[in-house]
Amino acid sequence: MITEIPDLAQIMKHWGLTVLDFKKIKDVFKIKTEYGYKNLKVSPLVPQRLLFVHQAVRHLEKKGFDKMYPLIPALNGESYITDSRYAYTLFDWIEGRQCDFTVLSELSGATRILAEFHQKSTGFKPPEHSNMRNRLDKYLKHFEEHYHDLIIFKETALSMPGDAFADFYLSQVDFFLPMAAQAIAKLKTSCYSDLVTAARDSGCFAHGDPAARNFILTPADTIFIIDFDSCRLDLPVMDLIKFARRVLKKYHWDFETARILMESYNQIKPISATELEVMKAVLYFPQKFWRMAIRYFHNHDRHSPERALHKFNKYVSTRHELARLQLEFDNYGG
Repeated sequence: MITEIPDLAQIMKHWGLTVLDFKKIKDVFKIKTEYGYKNLKVSPLVPQRLLFVHQAVRHLEKKGFDKMYPLIPALNGESYITDSRYAYTLFDWIEGRQCDFTVLSELSGATRILAEFHQKSTGFKPPEHSNMRNRLDKYLKHFEEHYHDLIIFKETALSMPGDAFADFYLSQVDFFLPMAAQAIAKLKTSCYSDLVTAARDSGCFAHGDPAARNFILTPADTIFIIDFDSCRLDLPVMDLIKFARRVLKKYHWDFETARILMESYNQIKPISATELEVMKAVLYFPQKFWRMAIRYFHNHDRHSPERALHKFNKYVSTRHELARLQLEFDNYGG
């Protein structure tokens, strides 16, 4: 995240605009200009990555996806300008607020926007030499590696007597290991590889970060999707399962909410039997359990040990609800 205020007046000259006022919001600047409010997004300068992301956004624009604001090209025609450290990209400002996913109408609306995003992403050809973050055909390998991590962490935890997090991990890991094993077994017997081949042939990409903060509800009750920095070559259904996990954990893994999500998505982009089969497999993998464990045992956790344990305990407290949802979802669409 940018820690200093750049020379905004000089930067905005590249678009022929004058800075009348501004406000920093995380990694963007809300800038008041003579032509209204603009969104100046700041990203690390990685040209190969920006090439992919910006071409993906332009592809959506060409396909008629209107639930985002397109890039505003600089006066020289480029999609961004740079000060040799950061890249600056300009959009019109979207007035509104983050969607509230405790309101089912907003949750359903955001799900339909995600489906339309995936629908319009087809036919994309990544630019040569771009950084596309290709995740196609990677999940089975990743799941097997993560399963191995969970076993290794048992040994690590046993070597840490008196460590509260390690002790708690040992008390819970045998509940989650069978979930991980089942995810791997289900994915192996699914048509996952066929789905990957079809995705390569059709050309598609995923948003990569379908979190509530990236869905904006405007005063006109229109929902926009924002922040495409995490775009990647991936199965759209992986975006959907990531979106569903983030939502469902807040609903204590309620199957009825999962059904609403699926039906909302299906209204725009019907989920195939093969995609549903893969979703059922992926839902079994305890991704967050693994992520919280690896952050702690590899000393990457940004929280204090007490805070890390609190968050871990909070996630684990819903394990039985998660297990119930997995079984209920297995019967969905069957």
